[in-house]
Amino acid sequence: MARIVQPDHPQPRISGDVGYLGRLPRLDGKGTFLYIAGIHAIGASGVVHYLENNLAELYREVRTRRFSTLISCRYDPDTLEVLESRRVTPLYRHEG
Repeated sequence: MARIVQPDHPQPRISGDVGYLGRLPRLDGKGTFLYIAGIHAIGASGVVHYLENNLAELYREVRTRRFSTLISCRYDPDTLEVLESRRVTPLYRHEG
């Protein structure tokens, strides 16, 4: 019979999600807007976390041009605090 052994120090529970970040054209053709979405709501929070920590670098790369990218985040499932975020795709630069 198999025996399950509990570790002396239980591993912390960490969860993750993915979000979308893009600067897209306005429907009226008068400029662009920043679009943030997540697979779940916490994914959008992960995108905001990414922006808080990487806005200057992102701006250096895209300036005011249109782009799209995906952001992965890890969060504490008990507090829903985003612990880390990172870009998981290259920046796709929209033409036009």
